[in-house]
Amino acid sequence: SGLISLSTFKLENLDSAQLNNTPQAEREFIFYNRLEKTGSQSMTRLLKGLGDKNGFVAYRNIVRPSKSMTESPEDEKDLVDQLQELQDPAVYVEHANFVNFTAYNMSRPIYINMVRDPIQKVISGYYYQRHPLIFAQSLMRNPNKRMESKNFFDTHFNDCVKQRIKPYCNYDAHNPYNGDWRRFSLHLCGNSEICTHFNSETTTQIAKMNVEREYAVVGSWEDTNVTLAVLEAYIPRFFANAREVYYKKTETYSINKISHDNHLDEDVEAYLRSSFSFEIELYQFIKQRLYKQYIAVHKNEF
Repeated sequence: SGLISLSTFKLENLDSAQLNNTPQAEREFIFYNRLEKTGSQSMTRLLKGLGDKNGFVAYRNIVRPSKSMTESPEDEKDLVDQLQELQDPAVYVEHANFVNFTAYNMSRPIYINMVRDPIQKVISGYYYQRHPLIFAQSLMRNPNKRMESKNFFDTHFNDCVKQRIKPYCNYDAHNPYNGDWRRFSLHLCGNSEICTHFNSETTTQIAKMNVEREYAVVGSWEDTNVTLAVLEAYIPRFFANAREVYYKKTETYSINKISHDNHLDEDVEAYLRSSFSFEIELYQFIKQRLYKQYIAVHKNEF
């Protein structure tokens, strides 16, 4: 299931210029609205390292105690106004939803993101939330957060899903819970109400459209070499020498990894694959686009 057929497109028809949204940007500024549990801390750290080498500044948002799933148009405009003030060349990193800068008459940035298999991502989110240190940090940030029972911390993901423990392990489309960041399409869709829908065909289509029209690169640490090569080729101002910098200090960029058991029983996996069907479709669409971008640049080598 991890393999994507390359026979669906002809190599000679792939044109890197057509697959490159970077020239549409109106400023030397990257908006990286990172998805949770996709190795975004590693990418943020890499951007900082590349900033020192390639001459740009990487900014991160201040962590808020809690935030809603979507931002109001006023909050969206505030963010865009603040980012317009940053001096180019720069990168801004935040767990945020897609924002159309041109809708506010602001210069269009270079959009990037990273993804991961949605089921692996949600398993990772489940154990991350239950890590004692992470839980303690979240309590300090948000004193109103309730303390959980020992059972909450000890229950294996597989068992939790088997029992459909609410709200954490019920993946019904109408479950509003997003504490594990299960809404894969949310950040790529935007701040409209429709973007909050889980495993929705409409949300998926909006996200696909944004990825195709707006994002320069959406990569994945599952394909590190391909992702770094595409970033180097399509956004050279920021990602020149990305592979050299990354591979020289790989351990520096592999952070925040919490080991956990990925084993799923057959019935659990079947339930998740059905529950995440549209989220998986979006993920596969993104991976196929990434491969197309890679092949377009390297097609003479095949």
